[in-house]
Amino acid sequence: MDFEDQKFDETGCKNIHFENQSFYDCQFQKGYFSEASFSKAHFCDCIFSGCHLNLINLNGCRLQNVLFVDCKLVGLEFFKCDPSFFSPSFERSILQYCHFTDLKMKNSSFTECKLLANIFLNAHLSHVAFKQTDLEETLFHHCDLSYADFSTAFHYSINPQSNKVTKAKFSLPEAANLLQAFDIILV
Repeated sequence: MDFEDQKFDETGCKNIHFENQSFYDCQFQKGYFSEASFSKAHFCDCIFSGCHLNLINLNGCRLQNVLFVDCKLVGLEFFKCDPSFFSPSFERSILQYCHFTDLKMKNSSFTECKLLANIFLNAHLSHVAFKQTDLEETLFHHCDLSYADFSTAFHYSINPQSNKVTKAKFSLPEAANLLQAFDIILV
């Protein structure tokens, strides 16, 4: 079944069966999704606002031009999404223990977010903006971070030896964190 240009409030979100459904230009507001299945669901040009998404099954899910605003996302395995349509962005959201492995996220953005203990492994993150975003305990390993914007991000720990950082933007004093991998002492 296809849903188009619909708004789902807190009550409406509880009654939706997401698996194998398609949602176009839909808005989900204040929904609480815990251990729900978004398996093979298709979200295109949708907005999740004030939602909690915990341990969601994302097998084969398409997140195409999806915006998460003021959301809390915990334990999501984004690498299980359909990679050919993966293009989410996040504003003022908390992402914790999420996995972004082997994904192309070129031009995605994280604005005023808290990314706590997330994993970006073999991810293509060129041109991604991390605007005023807290990256505490978030791991970047074997990622393409070229042209990414970390100029207003903080608490990041990025090893330039195991990530491509060509033309990425950083600012002081946070940029000193890039030296952690070299086991040197700054005075």
